[in-house]
Amino acid sequence: MLAEEIGDAECVKRVQRGDTQSFEILVRRHQKTTFNLIYRFLGDYDEATETAQEVFLSAYKSIQQFRGDANFATWLYRIAFNHASTRRKSLNSKLQRQVALEDDVMLVDCGADPETSAERKEIQQCVQQALNSLDGDDAQIILLRDLQDVSYEDIAETLDVPVGTVKSRLHRARQALRTRLAPYFTRDRKVS
Repeated sequence: MLAEEIGDAECVKRVQRGDTQSFEILVRRHQKTTFNLIYRFLGDYDEATETAQEVFLSAYKSIQQFRGDANFATWLYRIAFNHASTRRKSLNSKLQRQVALEDDVMLVDCGADPETSAERKEIQQCVQQALNSLDGDDAQIILLRDLQDVSYEDIAETLDVPVGTVKSRLHRARQALRTRLAPYFTRDRKVS
């Protein structure tokens, strides 16, 4: 059976029976989104790389406890945020490098003039800095909903909170992000 035809739930069952190749399928399937989530949360490529490795190692070690009540991706996101939150707390924010939101997707139009390209890159950097300055819980919920497009229900499972709490936290997090970005856009409007 081809790897593409096997769903996550079946892969998990196979891993639980000792099939390590099925775990490799899960890693290949989820490594990019998991890494991107951690990378955006930490804002540091090297830290995100190390944390992502820890996440998959933890998932492998604890996969016997996975009951299938949630999607595998939801369960993996929870592990990722636990590891990333611990790592984020230990990082010295002054030494933390800021990175672009989308490393794998260029927001800059190749046909755009250099001024427009520079402006877009500056906006990306401002948004990443603002995201890095948010409380960890606020950053998590924005990353999941607005950048990963995870459903409210899956976010609720990931964060182990009711859907209503997800919506109110998301509103609060968006307000906090808007507040942090306001000086940049206010300055930009005054210049225009």
